[in-house]
Amino acid sequence: MDKSKEKTDQTADKPEPEKRADAARDKDVELEVLTDKWKRALAEAENARKRADAAHADGRQHGVAIAVEALAPVYDDICLAIDAARASPDADAPAITAHLDGLKRTRTAFETALKALGVRTLKPENTPFDPVLHEAIQMQETEKSGPGQVLVLHRPGFVLGHRLIRPAHVTVSASPGKSSEG
Repeated sequence: MDKSKEKTDQTADKPEPEKRADAARDKDVELEVLTDKWKRALAEAENARKRADAAHADGRQHGVAIAVEALAPVYDDICLAIDAARASPDADAPAITAHLDGLKRTRTAFETALKALGVRTLKPENTPFDPVLHEAIQMQETEKSGPGQVLVLHRPGFVLGHRLIRPAHVTVSASPGKSSEG
């Protein structure tokens, strides 16, 4: 006997209400399976969206970091030009004053742009030396502060979120050396 015919004969033997109950149970099971698949697909889509958002944010931070790293020497030069104009013997001359004013506005615009991008400028002075954020260019013996304090800022550093773009170059205090008698 043919299997499909066998099945038909078996279901034909069942009374009508039992057939309907079996069909309803089968539909309920199928509905549960489809609902489970839908929930899993929805969760996978949500996880993919979260991963894409995180990758987008990381890519943005990476791009900002590259741009700041490339433009940092310009900022350094502006700061050096301001210091040179202030130290000039003709610092009070109108031409130097106008030049200094323009340089200060340029520096302020640069700092405002950095802040808008979420970049924090590291300008440590009279703070403890942090090897993660600071790069010691030199050590200076002094009794004015304890060892391991930032005494002089040579070049500011930049941080974006938790990402260090470049460390601040600093001079760090050291305990005065003990003179040897002998």
